[in-house]
Amino acid sequence: MEQNLTPPTERIEKIVAEIQKRTAQEAYALTIHPERTPTIFDSKFGGLPYWDLSKPYPTDPEGEKMILLAQINLKEAGVEAPLPETGILQFFTANNDVFGLDFDEPDQQNTFRVVYHETIDDTVTPEQIHALGAPKGVSDGGNLDTPVEKEVMVVVEMKTVYIGTKCYYFDNVVRAVVQQICGQGIEDWDDFLTEEERDYLYEVFEEYGHWMLGYPTFIQNDPREFEDYAKYDTLLFQMDSDMGDNRQDYVLWGDCGVGNFFIGREDLEKRDFSRVLYNWDCC
Repeated sequence: MEQNLTPPTERIEKIVAEIQKRTAQEAYALTIHPERTPTIFDSKFGGLPYWDLSKPYPTDPEGEKMILLAQINLKEAGVEAPLPETGILQFFTANNDVFGLDFDEPDQQNTFRVVYHETIDDTVTPEQIHALGAPKGVSDGGNLDTPVEKEVMVVVEMKTVYIGTKCYYFDNVVRAVVQQICGQGIEDWDDFLTEEERDYLYEVFEEYGHWMLGYPTFIQNDPREFEDYAKYDTLLFQMDSDMGDNRQDYVLWGDCGVGNFFIGREDLEKRDFSRVLYNWDCC
């Protein structure tokens, strides 16, 4: 997020600079380009996916074909390690009113699926994928439960990002930095800072949007604060609710929510996408 904020005090300026220094990461911002029509090989949200015809198409426990949430053509996107630099990475969800979220087991890929195609067969046609029974998307008149309101192409760009206010360890980072800058131990940095300093801090580190890597955001809470899910330390993909300049919804998670997929860093480096944590929440 581009910001032109004026720090209210010198100490909060130093605190923010130190937090940025400690947490800076390279991540990939995904921007919707609704004026461009994507093919089955392009990076996009929704629509008809690319598929390797030698593999079974993903289905939910009832045998119903899953819906493409998003796919990223990694070579065209120009991403670098730890992401794969070639192939297509895809995210599918079951066709139900909670967009494939399993509240009891959100890291079991029964009602969602993450698929990595290491190589791409450019001879595959849309007609062949239609023949598999793959849903096309809501913009094609399908009666589907998906946050994607319209198939849209996305463009990927590397950016430097910093920790977000909703990350479960944000408070620990701020506490450590405040102690370093101010030279005294504190229990609650929120009480230690003035209201103007707190407002500035939250504005600087509030970040939304569509991302690969970097830091997630949430409307409610970070599920990784629970011990069982802390191992999912890397944001694989985040899709935010997104309304265009024409007031058309392109993505809508419930009441303007956000969806996230997390993976362990070692699994990502090994290109093992079998263990992923899926979460979405809204107001």
